[in-house]
Amino acid sequence: MFVLLMFGAMLAVPFWAIAVVVKLISVVVPGRRPDWLRDLVRWSAGMATAAAVIVYTIGLGLVQWDASEAESGAGSSPAVPCRSLPPGALDQLAGHEPSYFPLGFNCLLDGGRVVAASGPYSLLNVLAAAFALAAVLSMPAAGILDEFRARAQTKARLVDNTQETP
Repeated sequence: MFVLLMFGAMLAVPFWAIAVVVKLISVVVPGRRPDWLRDLVRWSAGMATAAAVIVYTIGLGLVQWDASEAESGAGSSPAVPCRSLPPGALDQLAGHEPSYFPLGFNCLLDGGRVVAASGPYSLLNVLAAAFALAAVLSMPAAGILDEFRARAQTKARLVDNTQETP
């Protein structure tokens, strides 16, 4: 199931990238709305959330793909991610274990030792975490911008009132 979701997420990547480019162009073009910065921060939080979900879904699909490949077919043993182990460790290979959180694929050696298999899993974990962190940090930024704008408007009204009173 995760493999099918992975293909859907991979199809979503170009649309996500196009949306980001279009939004950046709209920010640069003159004639923006007065609340363009708040809108940009909120939109960025949403797009960072979408990116985290897309990256993690691709990673889930890759883990399930590798696990499925390792459990069926003539060339399934040793598991493809475990084939890059050093020759000494490859001789001790006893099995494999997929990890869906965090993303990874572990090679189990004789004696109970676990070795992380090669693959893009650590990069995908870092990307998903970075996008999620960006989304979480962007959400309060919109509130801070609202507070800043409210204080600026209050200050402007106070200045206007003092100038009108003779």
